[in-house]
Amino acid sequence: MTPRRRMPTHALLPLLLAAPAHAASLQAFPVLIEMNDKAPTAVVSLRNTGDRPIEVQTRVMRWSQSDGRETLVEAEDVIASPPMTSLVPGANYAVRLVRLARTPLAGETSYRVLVDQLPEAAARRGSAVALVTRHSIPVFIGRGGQAMPRLTWRLGQRNGKLALRVSNSGGRRLRLSNVALHLSDGRKVGFGNGLLGYVLAGSTMEWVANVPANRADGIVHAVTDLGPLSARVHAGR
Repeated sequence: MTPRRRMPTHALLPLLLAAPAHAASLQAFPVLIEMNDKAPTAVVSLRNTGDRPIEVQTRVMRWSQSDGRETLVEAEDVIASPPMTSLVPGANYAVRLVRLARTPLAGETSYRVLVDQLPEAAARRGSAVALVTRHSIPVFIGRGGQAMPRLTWRLGQRNGKLALRVSNSGGRRLRLSNVALHLSDGRKVGFGNGLLGYVLAGSTMEWVANVPANRADGIVHAVTDLGPLSARVHAGR
């Protein structure tokens, strides 16, 4: 069996490749996909909004989190069909996602669909720089009625900086935005005004703030895809 390729989280960012400069023209939607036992397929819609033909690659990656780190591994149980396509200007195209396994799902599993606009062959031989678009679409496959998220919060440190850690022992992911800490020593620590990230089912995630760590407890406030959240968070013992 060919080893599955691992991809670091920075691979979720747009690619900067050597090529003559031209505007990215690939659109992909929806921005989130949910599948289940009764709906084992889904569609990713592509559109070329530019004035030149483009080549597009679509891949499905298994998404996991461990010890505050995210990893993408090429999936074997979910595929994109077709994985490669050409789009003329103004063209729309549908790529199907198919779950191959027919075994019952024990809980929610997480994937990311990476949709890349590839550089032109002639552009790859050039010396200028072009921005090539990557869309990273979260995909969640679960069975109906799975448990809700169950979060446990802790404060720790990484390289002397304050680290916010959250473990999810529930059966569903949770998306976190506008996360802020109100610490018992009087400090208020923000983690940005937009999307911070996800904590996946059965996983632990960590985010580090650029402030010194100490033994203070606090309260975390956030906006989630299930509504507002406030929870007490304790310093690690």
